[in-house]
Amino acid sequence: MRFLIFIAFAALAGCSAQSSQEGAGNPTSATKIADVAIASGSPSVALRALESTLAVNPRDTRALLLQAKAYTMIGDTASAETSYRRALAVDDRLDEARLGLAKIWLGSNPVQAEKVLLEVVARDPHNTAALNNLGVSRDLQGRHTEAQEAYRQALQYQPDLASAKENLGLSLALSGKPNEGVQMLDQVANDNTSDRKARDNLAVALTLTGQTGEAGQVLQEELSPPDVTKALAGYRALQNAPSQ
Repeated sequence: MRFLIFIAFAALAGCSAQSSQEGAGNPTSATKIADVAIASGSPSVALRALESTLAVNPRDTRALLLQAKAYTMIGDTASAETSYRRALAVDDRLDEARLGLAKIWLGSNPVQAEKVLLEVVARDPHNTAALNNLGVSRDLQGRHTEAQEAYRQALQYQPDLASAKENLGLSLALSGKPNEGVQMLDQVANDNTSDRKARDNLAVALTLTGQTGEAGQVLQEELSPPDVTKALAGYRALQNAPSQ
């Protein structure tokens, strides 16, 4: 089933791998500026900073990866995909670029996303970002058991990976095991570092167990009463959604 609430899955960009830079030693001032700009949520600043560097050295993979991230942040996924592909054309070992492409494709082509994520896992079986996103790609294809295997494998290597716990809980809830999903999502949602998405997913699981009152209480912390009603209606529709 292609979930109506794809956004609820916690896709992980992954740990940044060391990228090669043809003809470059230490990071340039432009890439340092871009790094800081991206971290501070200013992708347009990063793109401007990278223009001159890539004009001089279009094969600078560090700059290309940063450019792709910045494009992704502003929603220009086509340009981001181009930058990631350019980086891979220079250095085919850049799994960071593959993870970036997979994150873009999860929303539009989960089959293609799974293919590239399997390439990453084949090279690095302990890559928890790839395993987590692999689970998402499989869930989006309706292959819940395989998705849950990927999440559990990620948690085996990184037990505190909240996004994998959250995705596993949501997957369980949407694949006919809502009580198990509630148990796991309740733990994530009550963590001091949890975000709204974790609480929304808990509300999904609660709704699927028939606990709409409890789900409404979770949602009303951040939504207006009319929005709570709409959200619950959407979550209840998942119970009858056809498998893909």
